[in-house]
Amino acid sequence: MYDVVIKAHEKDYHKLLLVINSLHYLNPQPEGIYIVSADGFRPYGTNYDEKIITIRDSEVTPFIDRNRLNHRPNWNWVNLVSILQDFTKNDLYFDVQADNFFLRQINLFDEAGRPRIYRSTANPVNNHGHAPYFTFSKEVFDIDRMSTGYSYIIEFMMYDRRILREMCGIFKDTNELLEKIYSCVNNESYPADQEIFGNLLEKSYPSAYQFVDDVTVHLQGIDGSLKVSHEWLAEYIRQVKLYRPEVSACSHHTWI
Repeated sequence: MYDVVIKAHEKDYHKLLLVINSLHYLNPQPEGIYIVSADGFRPYGTNYDEKIITIRDSEVTPFIDRNRLNHRPNWNWVNLVSILQDFTKNDLYFDVQADNFFLRQINLFDEAGRPRIYRSTANPVNNHGHAPYFTFSKEVFDIDRMSTGYSYIIEFMMYDRRILREMCGIFKDTNELLEKIYSCVNNESYPADQEIFGNLLEKSYPSAYQFVDDVTVHLQGIDGSLKVSHEWLAEYIRQVKLYRPEVSACSHHTWI
C-alpha cells in the first residue's frame, strides 16, 4: 500500500478537485491522500473525500524551520518535506504536485512489485544538471549526479521512507540533520527532492526500483496575477488529452 501527498499553496486551491479526481488513473489506487497546506484547506466534492487527510504546515513532522532557510524558504521547505516527512501511514508515498493532472493510466509498480521511478529528457537545463541542486545533495548526503542527459524532475514521484531513513542515517539524529541542512541552503546550494532521491537510487539501490525513461508531461502556466476558472482548467485538460495522446499528465503552473 501507498499514500499520496499533495503540498498545496493557496494559489492552487482551485485546482485541487481536478488534481485529486485525476488520481483515478493511478494503478493501484492509494490508501490515503494527504493534503498539506498552511491553513488545513480541504476540497470537497472529490471522488476521494473519504480518503483525504489534511495537515497544516505547522503540523508537518519533522518540524522544518522556514526562518532558517536562507534561500527561497517556502520553495525549499516544500522540497525538504518531500524527503523528510514522517506523517504518512505508509512508508511508500507518491508525491504529486498541486497543479498536476493525470491523463492516462500510470502503473506505479512493475511485474515484480517494485515501485517505478520516472525520469525525463524534456528539459535541457535539468538534463545538464542545475549546479546548486547537486552542490546541496553532495554536501548534505554525499550524493553526486550519477549521469547527465535526463532528469528526475517531473510532477510526481514515489518515495520510500525506508530508503530515505537510511540516507539520513549518516546523522546521529534529526536535529543534526536539520542543522546541516540549514547551514547548506543558500544561493549556490539548495535541494531538489526528486534529484536527491533518483540519484540516491542509482547510487545505492539500483535494483530497488524500476527506472522508466522519457515519461512525457505537458507543462503550461500563467503569471500569478491571473487565475483561470475551474471550467477553463477542465477544458485545458480535455484538449491536452485529445491532442497529445503521448502525454501521461499535464500541469498548469501559477507563478508568483
